[in-house]
Amino acid sequence: MRAADPRGATPDEAQRDAAGPAKTRKPWIWTPPDIPTLKDLVAGPERRRAFFRYWRANGASWALEITLHHVFRLLPTEACSSVGAWIGRVLGPRVQPNTAIGARRNLKRIHPDWSDERIERAVISHYENGGRLMTEFSVLHRLKREGRIAVEGAEDLMRVRRAGPTILVCCHTGNWEVMFPVLSELGFDWSINYTPPHEHARDYVAREVRTSFGAGLLPPGKAGTRPAIRLLEAGGAVSIYCDETHERKVMAPFFDRPPHLDGNLAIAVRMKRMTGARICVYNCTRVEGARFRVRFQAPIDLPSDRDPKAPLIDDVIALNAVIEPIVLAHSDQWFFLDNRFE
Repeated sequence: MRAADPRGATPDEAQRDAAGPAKTRKPWIWTPPDIPTLKDLVAGPERRRAFFRYWRANGASWALEITLHHVFRLLPTEACSSVGAWIGRVLGPRVQPNTAIGARRNLKRIHPDWSDERIERAVISHYENGGRLMTEFSVLHRLKREGRIAVEGAEDLMRVRRAGPTILVCCHTGNWEVMFPVLSELGFDWSINYTPPHEHARDYVAREVRTSFGAGLLPPGKAGTRPAIRLLEAGGAVSIYCDETHERKVMAPFFDRPPHLDGNLAIAVRMKRMTGARICVYNCTRVEGARFRVRFQAPIDLPSDRDPKAPLIDDVIALNAVIEPIVLAHSDQWFFLDNRFE
């Protein structure tokens, strides 16, 4: 296998990239929030004051979120999810009114044939799905054993996984966290780039839940690229979300916008070219309440599989053509529906 250059591409890959649009965005470097710990209490008066300032302002909300997480775990699964739907439907429009504005705008763009009534139903569904996502973290461990997840394509996925390195390209539809119990039950060992939320309590919950299913958590952004490549070179598996935003602008899917090399689509394709990994696409659909359908597609054939000299942008366009219909078909359940397209 050829060694990668410091810029993240092999020399001939850099030449191929020149045949398509140039990468214009600098690699994203994640900066962790400055959350004072107990060590700050003995690190001098300035850090001690910072500790008390932070925890006086945030301690109560942190404790409330952790408490609610464990209270929701005591509820029946459907009740827990329904509480989330109520929070999203009733409180969402009051707390986040701009979500509805953005969702309506984008629904009219990607579904020009939809009536105003259908768009409004989709906006409400978007709020409800967002609320359910928050509370379902608490019952994620019960969904599979209660028969609430129908899985398609698991055999194809595991066949690919046994054959060598695997990149699982994911979409933020339905409740994408359902991936964790499903892959855990399949015995699929993998790692995922994890961007911690700024809220310390939510970070605690997310880490606790995701690692409980055996997932490895890689650093977000640029810092996680090299570890992901090393895992793939060793025959491992990583997952990457390729429908994404940057500074609240939708990077992918493209939705009739010019294709580019600035997002996770290009990163996934580059990792495939560098390691020989196969790419499979995963998505989750909320069927009704706390019931889901998970689909793992067969490995994708990209233009470079047939022609090693194919420009990188051709592979990116081909991968986008797989995830875009998924998002389009489940746009009311798409997490980024309210973000900017331009």
